[in-house]
Amino acid sequence: MSGNRLIVSSLAGLAGLGLVFALSGCVGDPSQAPSTTGTLSTGSPPVSQTPQPTSAPPASSASESSAPAQPSSGTKAASATSPLTIFYVAVDDHGKSGPLVGCGDSIVATETGPVIYASQVEASMSTLLEDKDAEHGQSGLVNTLSASELTYVSASVSGDTVTVELSGEILSGGTCDDPRIIAQLTHTAMVAAGTGEAVILINGVDVNKYLSQK
Repeated sequence: MSGNRLIVSSLAGLAGLGLVFALSGCVGDPSQAPSTTGTLSTGSPPVSQTPQPTSAPPASSASESSAPAQPSSGTKAASATSPLTIFYVAVDDHGKSGPLVGCGDSIVATETGPVIYASQVEASMSTLLEDKDAEHGQSGLVNTLSASELTYVSASVSGDTVTVELSGEILSGGTCDDPRIIAQLTHTAMVAAGTGEAVILINGVDVNKYLSQK
């Protein structure tokens, strides 16, 4: 009977010890428990930050690159400033004051004040044609073109000849006025163009032929 009690006590002791081990295995060593802090600091990916834009080019650079190119100053028409030489007639002067023309007259050069122009031929011819005074100041020189209505159209130079195209109508006082008109036009054109000859066209017709038809 005592032997049976000893066996039962031993079995009870072994069962208790097993329960202790079982509980120890479930609880484990607190020092081995995973650290929540450690997991967040090492296991989780770093919080991404908002990407910063790369430095943009200065606003002035962008505006400069997109601004339209300015035209070169070389594209502008060249201009010059100088007096213009305009010819008038000294009636019955017999070639004393200038080349002999017409009925014993002289063709005489006069100068304007300084004029700014792009084309000297255009400026000189326009100045002559726009003068509606029959006499040139107090000089006694006559303007035989004063009654005519002519407008400068164009001019071209070929070799030593300048060709000037005019439009409108010539009013001539007669046989002696015709060569005076021609001389005023041709001499003014030649000096302006720097040539030795001039062809004057009135509405496409040579001035000599135009006047001969009047």
